[in-house]
Amino acid sequence: MKQPILPFTLNDLPNEEYHNGEDFKEFCSSSVLKKMQISPKFAKHCLDNPIELNTAATSQGSVYHSMLASIANHGNAETGFNKEYFVFAPPKNMTTGKSYGFASQAYQDALMCAKAEAGEREACSEGEKQIAESMIDELLNNNPHLSPQVRNLLKIGKAEQSHFLDYQGRKFKYRTDLKTANKIVDFKKVGDPVKTKRGACKPDKFDKEIIKFGYGISAAFYQFFEHEYSKRWKSFFWIAQESEPPFDFTILGADNYAYKISNEDGVQYVEPGTDAMILTKMIDQWCLCHDTKLWPGYSVFIQPDNWNKRIGFPNVPIYHQRQDYQFYN
Repeated sequence: MKQPILPFTLNDLPNEEYHNGEDFKEFCSSSVLKKMQISPKFAKHCLDNPIELNTAATSQGSVYHSMLASIANHGNAETGFNKEYFVFAPPKNMTTGKSYGFASQAYQDALMCAKAEAGEREACSEGEKQIAESMIDELLNNNPHLSPQVRNLLKIGKAEQSHFLDYQGRKFKYRTDLKTANKIVDFKKVGDPVKTKRGACKPDKFDKEIIKFGYGISAAFYQFFEHEYSKRWKSFFWIAQESEPPFDFTILGADNYAYKISNEDGVQYVEPGTDAMILTKMIDQWCLCHDTKLWPGYSVFIQPDNWNKRIGFPNVPIYHQRQDYQFYN
């Protein structure tokens, strides 16, 4: 594929192609840049060696996002979904009457045949589709406080746009779940609420998700590069939803983590939050590594001494300092 002149936007780029396609492999995404928290060396390794995660959770989430994007872009959940997915029904064992398991040869043979007929579309189960439909029904219809806002966002927004641009001579990309004239929205499917003891979507609990998965850094990344792209700062919101009944959800603002956008007397003010400031350092380090062609490992986080040696000295945790052993002989 011959790339357009930077910057450019692609509206119908498949998710897999955006993340792992050869044509876009050299573009740094927020997922790659966040690996700088581990080390520049690891971040560069992830850029050069993208890995597709095929798990039940990611598959379910992809179906959910596909349907939401279809509602925003086509006015219904089926049009866009049917372009990306087909529902695969496993073959049944005629003796037991039960479906063959994933590991069985009968299942794999049937799946291979179905994929051959489906072309580039991905397979999903009827169960995954039903869960996504139930979650979306809750979003759109069953919350008197928030459902009208969600419906309006999907009505006025554009979903799954892939943006590519140059910043300081380096290539970056970002793909927004939903974008309006003034807002960027990210749909987050919260894991099994039984394991998380429910309530993970509440503002005083979702902070753990934000920090654990680097959601704040991603939010700032989208805002920063959207401004570079469109010359407009936009507020960022998460719509966090549980993946088990009753599929409860919240709308949460990223002001305290990413960039807080405010307007006074026609003047726009931008205040960086904690993760926005971390993002700035990550981008600067990423560009420096490119310029020097040096991608240091963990040692980059160790300050050199007067002799330019980088030797780390781990701190003793408080609980270990308080340990005491009495020996009675």
